[in-house]
Amino acid sequence: MAVARGKTLPACVRFATVDAYTLAAAAAAGPFTAALAGCWWSHVPLQRLPGWLALLHTRLAPGARVVFLDNSFVQTGSTPISRTDAAGNTYQQRTLDDGSVHEVLKNFPTPEQAQAMLGPRARDVRWRDFNHYWWLSYVLD
Repeated sequence: MAVARGKTLPACVRFATVDAYTLAAAAAAGPFTAALAGCWWSHVPLQRLPGWLALLHTRLAPGARVVFLDNSFVQTGSTPISRTDAAGNTYQQRTLDDGSVHEVLKNFPTPEQAQAMLGPRARDVRWRDFNHYWWLSYVLD
Protein backbone atom coordinates (compact mmCIF):
# COMPACT_ATOMS: atom_id res chain seq x y z
CA MET A 1 0.00 0.00 0.00
CA ALA A 2 2.86 2.39 0.78
CA VAL A 3 4.34 1.90 -2.69
CA ALA A 4 0.97 2.43 -4.36
CA ARG A 5 0.26 5.53 -2.28
CA GLY A 6 3.62 6.95 -3.35
CA LYS A 7 2.61 6.96 -7.02
CA THR A 8 0.96 9.80 -8.89
CA LEU A 9 -2.60 8.63 -9.42
CA PRO A 10 -5.89 10.24 -10.50
CA ALA A 11 -7.84 12.04 -7.78
CA CYS A 12 -10.58 9.38 -7.94
CA VAL A 13 -8.21 6.69 -6.60
CA ARG A 14 -8.74 5.85 -2.93
CA PHE A 15 -6.96 3.33 -0.74
CA ALA A 16 -8.56 1.30 2.01
CA THR A 17 -7.77 -1.84 3.94
CA VAL A 18 -10.92 -3.95 4.06
CA ASP A 19 -11.97 -7.48 4.92
CA ALA A 20 -12.00 -9.20 1.55
CA TYR A 21 -14.79 -11.54 2.66
CA THR A 22 -17.21 -8.78 3.65
CA LEU A 23 -16.13 -5.81 1.49
CA ALA A 24 -17.90 -3.73 4.14
CA ALA A 25 -15.89 -0.54 3.54
CA ALA A 26 -16.57 -0.85 -0.19
CA ALA A 27 -20.34 -0.64 0.32
CA ALA A 28 -20.24 3.05 1.25
CA ALA A 29 -17.83 3.98 -1.54
CA GLY A 30 -19.48 2.04 -4.41
CA PRO A 31 -20.91 1.11 -6.72
CA PHE A 32 -17.68 0.55 -8.62
CA THR A 33 -17.28 0.28 -12.38
CA ALA A 34 -14.59 -2.42 -12.26
CA ALA A 35 -12.93 -5.01 -10.04
CA LEU A 36 -9.52 -6.65 -10.28
CA ALA A 37 -8.18 -9.44 -8.07
CA GLY A 38 -4.79 -11.04 -8.56
CA CYS A 39 -3.84 -14.36 -6.96
CA TRP A 40 -6.99 -14.31 -4.81
CA TRP A 41 -9.40 -16.80 -6.41
CA SER A 42 -7.16 -19.80 -5.73
CA HIS A 43 -7.08 -19.08 -1.99
CA VAL A 44 -10.86 -18.86 -1.46
CA PRO A 45 -12.46 -22.12 -0.25
CA LEU A 46 -14.69 -23.57 -2.98
CA GLN A 47 -17.71 -23.53 -0.67
CA ARG A 48 -17.28 -19.76 -0.09
CA LEU A 49 -16.53 -18.72 -3.66
CA PRO A 50 -20.11 -18.41 -5.06
CA GLY A 51 -21.20 -16.30 -2.07
CA TRP A 52 -18.10 -14.12 -2.25
CA LEU A 53 -18.59 -13.52 -5.97
CA ALA A 54 -22.26 -12.64 -5.39
CA LEU A 55 -21.18 -10.16 -2.69
CA LEU A 56 -18.55 -8.63 -4.98
CA HIS A 57 -21.21 -8.23 -7.67
CA THR A 58 -23.42 -6.25 -5.24
CA ARG A 59 -20.61 -3.69 -4.94
CA LEU A 60 -20.39 -3.23 -8.71
CA ALA A 61 -22.50 -1.19 -11.12
CA PRO A 62 -24.21 -2.79 -14.12
CA GLY A 63 -21.71 -2.94 -16.97
CA ALA A 64 -18.75 -3.27 -14.59
CA ARG A 65 -15.74 -5.20 -15.90
CA VAL A 66 -14.35 -7.88 -13.57
CA VAL A 67 -10.89 -9.38 -14.05
CA PHE A 68 -9.19 -12.19 -12.14
CA LEU A 69 -5.63 -13.38 -12.62
CA ASP A 70 -4.22 -16.40 -10.81
CA ASN A 71 -1.75 -19.28 -10.98
CA SER A 72 -2.19 -22.30 -13.20
CA PHE A 73 -1.05 -25.69 -11.98
CA VAL A 74 2.04 -26.66 -13.95
CA GLN A 75 2.97 -30.34 -13.52
CA THR A 76 6.72 -29.80 -13.51
CA GLY A 77 6.84 -26.32 -12.01
CA SER A 78 4.20 -26.10 -9.30
CA THR A 79 4.41 -27.14 -5.68
CA PRO A 80 2.72 -30.55 -5.50
CA ILE A 81 -0.80 -30.84 -4.13
CA SER A 82 -0.42 -32.29 -0.62
CA ARG A 83 -4.07 -33.11 0.02
CA THR A 84 -7.66 -32.61 -1.09
CA ASP A 85 -10.43 -32.08 1.48
CA ALA A 86 -14.02 -33.37 1.42
CA ALA A 87 -15.24 -30.18 -0.35
CA GLY A 88 -12.69 -30.61 -3.16
CA ASN A 89 -10.30 -27.89 -2.00
CA THR A 90 -6.65 -28.62 -2.69
CA TYR A 91 -3.67 -27.71 -0.50
CA GLN A 92 0.07 -27.28 -0.86
CA GLN A 93 2.87 -27.33 1.71
CA ARG A 94 4.90 -24.10 1.52
CA THR A 95 8.30 -23.63 3.17
CA LEU A 96 9.23 -20.11 4.24
CA ASP A 97 12.73 -18.64 4.35
CA ASP A 98 12.91 -19.39 8.08
CA GLY A 99 12.35 -23.10 7.35
CA SER A 100 8.82 -23.24 8.75
CA VAL A 101 6.30 -25.22 6.71
CA HIS A 102 2.69 -24.10 6.27
CA GLU A 103 -0.30 -25.66 4.57
CA VAL A 104 -1.85 -23.29 2.03
CA LEU A 105 -5.24 -23.57 0.36
CA LYS A 106 -4.55 -23.46 -3.38
CA ASN A 107 -7.31 -24.35 -5.86
CA PHE A 108 -6.68 -24.48 -9.60
CA PRO A 109 -10.01 -24.09 -11.45
CA THR A 110 -10.65 -25.14 -15.02
CA PRO A 111 -12.32 -22.56 -17.27
CA GLU A 112 -15.60 -24.48 -16.93
CA GLN A 113 -15.38 -24.61 -13.13
CA ALA A 114 -14.65 -20.89 -12.92
CA GLN A 115 -17.49 -19.93 -15.24
CA ALA A 116 -19.93 -22.10 -13.27
CA MET A 117 -19.10 -20.06 -10.14
CA LEU A 118 -19.80 -16.63 -11.67
CA GLY A 119 -23.56 -16.51 -11.33
CA PRO A 120 -26.29 -15.23 -13.62
CA ARG A 121 -25.06 -11.62 -14.00
CA ALA A 122 -21.81 -12.53 -15.78
CA ARG A 123 -21.74 -12.06 -19.54
CA ASP A 124 -19.04 -11.82 -22.19
CA VAL A 125 -16.98 -14.31 -20.16
CA ARG A 126 -13.44 -14.75 -21.43
CA TRP A 127 -10.74 -17.12 -20.17
CA ARG A 128 -7.14 -17.13 -21.30
CA ASP A 129 -4.42 -19.59 -20.31
CA PHE A 130 -0.79 -18.55 -20.08
CA ASN A 131 2.18 -20.76 -19.15
CA HIS A 132 1.90 -20.22 -15.40
CA TYR A 133 -1.23 -18.09 -15.03
CA TRP A 134 -4.82 -17.81 -16.15
CA TRP A 135 -6.91 -14.72 -16.74
CA LEU A 136 -10.70 -14.46 -16.47
CA SER A 137 -12.67 -11.41 -17.57
CA TYR A 138 -16.39 -10.70 -17.71
CA VAL A 139 -18.96 -7.92 -17.64
CA LEU A 140 -21.91 -7.71 -15.23
CA ASP A 141 -25.49 -7.24 -16.41
